[in-house]
Amino acid sequence: TPTWFVVLTSLAFAFHKPWALHTPQLYAEDGSIFLTQQEQFDARAFFEPYMGYLHTLPRLIAWLAAHLADPAYWPAIYNGASFAFTVALFFRLASARLTLPGKPALLLCFAFVAHTGEVTINVTNLQWIAAFFLILQPLLSAPPTRLALLTDLVLTALVGLTGPFSLIFLPVFAWRWFRERCTFTLLPLLVLAGCAAVQAYFLLHQPAAPATPSEPLRLLPLFSVLGSRLLVWSFFGPAVVALFSPLALAAVAFVFLSTLTVWLFRPANLRPARLILLASFILITAACIYRTRPDTWARDDLFNGDRYFFIPRLLLFWLLILEFSATSRTVAFTARALVLSGFLVHLPSYRLPAPPNYHWAEHCDPIRRGVPADIKTLPEGWYIEYPGRPQPSTH
Repeated sequence: TPTWFVVLTSLAFAFHKPWALHTPQLYAEDGSIFLTQQEQFDARAFFEPYMGYLHTLPRLIAWLAAHLADPAYWPAIYNGASFAFTVALFFRLASARLTLPGKPALLLCFAFVAHTGEVTINVTNLQWIAAFFLILQPLLSAPPTRLALLTDLVLTALVGLTGPFSLIFLPVFAWRWFRERCTFTLLPLLVLAGCAAVQAYFLLHQPAAPATPSEPLRLLPLFSVLGSRLLVWSFFGPAVVALFSPLALAAVAFVFLSTLTVWLFRPANLRPARLILLASFILITAACIYRTRPDTWARDDLFNGDRYFFIPRLLLFWLLILEFSATSRTVAFTARALVLSGFLVHLPSYRLPAPPNYHWAEHCDPIRRGVPADIKTLPEGWYIEYPGRPQPSTH
């Protein structure tokens, strides 16, 4: 994939939410967790779990900002680093080591597949973008140099210690190694297994509060949400979702996803890559269902909790893009039509409106002085309850 196409995708990605770069502000846990705990604990914050697991990448960005710049520039560093890491992912996807067809379309998914913008260009939700480094790793060919291998291992460790994804995608790494039994698949597996062990330790000792009370799984509302969030909204827009009953949405989800799964198991070119992506899709979807329990929701407004459907939605589009070259003309045409519809139907609302500007630079002086303060930040109505910087002991 030419470099210019990566640049084009990066520009399109930024245009979806341009104010996050030209008027950067902290978002949610950017300030209330990562900034505040960096101020309280400094380097010890790297070992402080949140939601039950470590967040190494956001901690690293917060640590660098605190040690390199005045607080007035921290939102720019947070958002700029998040955007830069996303662009690095685009270059990874465009790498010659990834031999998937249709890579321009795979790249464009990050810019044009439906999402609320919740996960883009902020530190709080950077883990949902970073997880794609783990999804891509089992698809890469052998690294040509030791530096490339070292890069694989560093990225695997960094992302593996950011969020729960090392636990979710570990079976895919193990399957790739089992198929090929070589060093370049074994070493990332060992690194990710170590990350998974660390995250599992924190999850077991400091588990996050469950999203919903423990209840028996109800399949009809579960598949209804999958039908609305992953399929109908993604391919045809939110207005069409309202035309479907919960039963119809559930039927669409069950028929489409089961048919696609059976079809992807056929013996053909790209079968290993298709199955890796299918396994990743199933694992991340199951994990997000377990975390959010959408079958217990009173209603689905297509907005709240969208981050949990971001990775499954993109992987679903990727699986369809791999079918562009299917020998069945019906399958190839259907896949192309669905992806094109999914790209085009959301264009009218593509650029997100700018939120209120809370003028961070004018109100961050308490952080500069290390004194307690409540500071407005995004999303609207959110405050950073800054407790002040700990004073050095005089003893």
